[in-house]
Amino acid sequence: MNLIIPLLIKLIRLYIFIIFANVILSWAVAMSRNINIRKIYWMTGRLTEPVLAPFRRMLYRWTRQIGLDFSPFIVILILQIIVIRFLKHIMRFF
Repeated sequence: MNLIIPLLIKLIRLYIFIIFANVILSWAVAMSRNINIRKIYWMTGRLTEPVLAPFRRMLYRWTRQIGLDFSPFIVILILQIIVIRFLKHIMRFF
């Protein structure tokens, strides 16, 4: 148990980084024709889309007029809350 929670925290933080990279790359792809950027964007999209898609569907009704996708923000917020809960759980033993 002592090894599992820190590993989960690291994996969640890595996934948050991948989501953030996907957001940044979505802007870069629109401005660049570089094939490497498109490949990295495709790869990060494949990793993040299964988690982001349900939130996009839930938020679509409110965000369709403004043209912004808030699903990465919501997912990162939820993942950060999970990390904080894990950290509180770890601190309870010290």
